[in-house]
Amino acid sequence: MLKHTTYQSIYNSEVIEVGTGGWKAVERIQELQAMFTRRLLFKLMLAAVIIIIGCTGMVRVFAGSPHDEIPLEQVVVTKGDTLWEIAVEYKPKDMDTRDYINVIKKTNHLKTSGIEAGDVLSLPIYE
Repeated sequence: MLKHTTYQSIYNSEVIEVGTGGWKAVERIQELQAMFTRRLLFKLMLAAVIIIIGCTGMVRVFAGSPHDEIPLEQVVVTKGDTLWEIAVEYKPKDMDTRDYINVIKKTNHLKTSGIEAGDVLSLPIYE
């Protein structure tokens, strides 16, 4: 069994002598290691919580679509109606009619501006 050791702590400059109170130094080293381990664990947990909260917010941002928040009005197309006339009637005053027609087409998944009597169009209502 060793009476003396040449191990030198990285935390202090004393040489640990096992036979003369060296166990206190070993215990101190173990306490310091435990403290650093707890700090590291705390920092990792805090980082994980921040990342989870951040990602949750991002999911909400990307999960919504622009149509979820804009109210829609259903309009039944009658004989002789054109998309232009409907757009002029329902568009906001400060919006260009062509832009509103594109919004109507996108909302209703229309490839062309052709509509027929009896079609039901969903028109976004901007306030």
